[in-house]
Amino acid sequence: MPLAIGMAVGLTLIQAIGAYLRYLPFEAGLAPEARARLRKYILLWMPVSCVLYQAYFLHAGVGVETFKRIQYVGWIPFFGFSLLVIRNEGMRHTFVLGMQTLWFALLHTASGTLILTLLPPHYGAGSDRLPVQTALYIVFFLLLLPMERRIFRNLLPPTLFAGNSLAGWCFAILPLGLCASPLITLIERPLMYTWTDRISRFFLLFWGFSLYQYALYAGKRAADIREERHTNELLTQQLHALESQALLLEARADDVRRVRHDLRHYNRLLASLLDSGDVAAARKLIEEQDKDLLARPISAYCKSPVVNAALTVYVQMAAKEGIRVSCGANLDASGGSRRSDGDLAILLSNVIENAIIASRRQPEGRREIAVSLACDGTQYALAVKNRFDAPVRVGDDGLPAASEHGHGTGMASLRNFSKKYGAEVIFTQADGWVKLLMYWSGAGARASDGPD
Repeated sequence: MPLAIGMAVGLTLIQAIGAYLRYLPFEAGLAPEARARLRKYILLWMPVSCVLYQAYFLHAGVGVETFKRIQYVGWIPFFGFSLLVIRNEGMRHTFVLGMQTLWFALLHTASGTLILTLLPPHYGAGSDRLPVQTALYIVFFLLLLPMERRIFRNLLPPTLFAGNSLAGWCFAILPLGLCASPLITLIERPLMYTWTDRISRFFLLFWGFSLYQYALYAGKRAADIREERHTNELLTQQLHALESQALLLEARADDVRRVRHDLRHYNRLLASLLDSGDVAAARKLIEEQDKDLLARPISAYCKSPVVNAALTVYVQMAAKEGIRVSCGANLDASGGSRRSDGDLAILLSNVIENAIIASRRQPEGRREIAVSLACDGTQYALAVKNRFDAPVRVGDDGLPAASEHGHGTGMASLRNFSKKYGAEVIFTQADGWVKLLMYWSGAGARASDGPD
């Protein structure tokens, strides 16, 4: 009777230790309410577990077979509580369970080795060994607790299991796979193992943690590659903006050369008329020149030179392709810094270019784009809509997804801008119109700028 009670208490503590180690990787991300709920479930189950284990030992006896059966199935309720409280984390739960099982095997192997090495021979097998090995497991756990906390709290860095992919599941189940074969073979074997068995179990832990370290390296490398890809996208967008500004400057230079050429001829003609005394003809020439200048006004959509340049380039591009464009912008030149205005210009260039590309697929009579940009001093609002009759494929983030490789730079620019300035983005398609709405705070934009 006392042996059954002691073994029931000891095995319950071992299962609670496993639940604690499996909890540590999720501790930082859990709300206080979730932590308290998980703690309550475990503390309520522990006395129930003690009673069940004691009843089983009294019925079947305290022996190697009953000891192993409880070890093999006793963890399941504790693991179920973790799944109940920490939801939607199946991949991480699986990986943590495998790593905790490897650690469990290490502590049991260490305690068994100590018994085999230091204690009298009659402790090597049978019921005399069971309470000693259980107690040694708990002692080893307490002695190694600082190291265990450090290892298990850092077991799930952000670079590990970033997505719910098949590759992620294959790696998550790997630690359990490493443990499965030796644990299955140990079911029907006694507790007295050879040194070869013990050394192989130590190597099992070594290879498990070696694979874990490789996963950390691979995850970090994948994160670095994503960061490089993100940087390349930003550089591509900036290059695109520079090209657009270069086109605008070239067009303005052509306009200046044409005006100078026309003005030279105009001045010569006017001088000739005045020399001949034909004042009426000279006056008529001046009036015609005024009408010509008024017929070709210079576009000025807003007071920000960079944003105005972007709007000018792409409105002219759309007009050349026969696309009707309406553009309204209420943006003060002092409303943002040079960097935030540059980011806004890049965003406008990309989203209007996307609208132009979509309009090319429309019939000639149904090509239209409307752009509206407003700022009340603290809040910005941007609306870009264009006619588009075909259905648009939308990604998981609610934004259009590129259907061809090499496309999608405009949406990447929009996502980067939204992340940087905390913008709210709404995309809709209805009644033959595709609409993109964005809202963000001017204070947030200026805070993101840094020094110019």
